[in-house]
Amino acid sequence: MEKFVPRFQGAPWPDGARVLHVYAVPDVRSNGPLARLVGACRSAMSSYPITPIGDDTLHCTVEMIADTTADRITADERDDLVAALRKHVAATGPLEVTAGSPIANRFGAFLDLSPDDGLVELRERVRDAIREVRGPGALLHNGGRHHISLGYAWAEASSDALQTALRSLAPSHARLRFTGLRLLDVQFRLSPRPDGESAWELSWEPVADIPLAGGSGDTPPSRTAG
Repeated sequence: MEKFVPRFQGAPWPDGARVLHVYAVPDVRSNGPLARLVGACRSAMSSYPITPIGDDTLHCTVEMIADTTADRITADERDDLVAALRKHVAATGPLEVTAGSPIANRFGAFLDLSPDDGLVELRERVRDAIREVRGPGALLHNGGRHHISLGYAWAEASSDALQTALRSLAPSHARLRFTGLRLLDVQFRLSPRPDGESAWELSWEPVADIPLAGGSGDTPPSRTAG
């Protein structure tokens, strides 16, 4: 395990920069099995140099709008993006997946998500929306397999030892349901630690909620924040 450094446009993230992202955000507080699994993972990670991600910022990254930073995207451009996202996912219903097993990796730990065929299809619809309003240059990374990050490493440690600790957790899976997407203004900031190290910490500001209603009229349309 090595220190996590977020990346933007193929380079290390500029400290404090804000970038628009589309996330699927689980409701941890209303999902007891997921809350217990996340809590057990945090306990297993507690002796490792990992900054845990709090309940309010746990997420599955669907896509990053990577052509420019969020401060350069106007209110009208954001409205256009929200409208395109709602149009392209309008026929997509809520997605049920299994979170787990927890996995230690190069930069911390995460929960694998499966089956991911629905998430892959959803990501393609989101990408179509972004291409429509921002062009193909707004999509600059492949995204990898869908997952929920549990924490980011701020120093080197043995990922093998952490994986052994995570492997011992039982139950190691939890069901969850994504009922919508969130367009978020995401910031990574490098924060000093008492031991002289520093850690990248994530925060966000909401822009808009995009429901996954599957074409149903039962879910009222959401409004752009602000």
